[in-house]
Amino acid sequence: MQIETITFLAAITGYAGLTANMVLVAADRHRPKHMTPVALIVFAHVLMVWQFRYDWEIAQATRNGYAGFVIFHAALLGILAAPLAGHPWAKRLVAFSFLVAAMGASGAVMRYDEVAVYRLPVFVCDLVGLSALAYWIFRRSRP
Repeated sequence: MQIETITFLAAITGYAGLTANMVLVAADRHRPKHMTPVALIVFAHVLMVWQFRYDWEIAQATRNGYAGFVIFHAALLGILAAPLAGHPWAKRLVAFSFLVAAMGASGAVMRYDEVAVYRLPVFVCDLVGLSALAYWIFRRSRP
């Protein structure tokens, strides 16, 4: 199996795990520890991207612009912080991370041929996760 395949398989696995955590948040069944495996998978993905795609060079990481770079790393920070945060903050970090990751993942599968194969799984995760996010926000806003 090529390293590129492993790298992007880790990405979709992490995104699916993040989506599952968003569903748990919406169902009020989320615990911060649920994000630990997701954080480990996503962190491994990011390390592989930096090693094999960017060669540890900031110029490579920002070659397509700063927006993608910021989105990619903002989601990473939220995902890494979620297992360490207290209960109410963990839920907020999952919601934030999911929303940011959804933007990045959706854009990536539409823009880059090497991840186009993941369009359907990403769009399914988008639909499920965004529905859960909307439900959670609506439920929280009601008295």
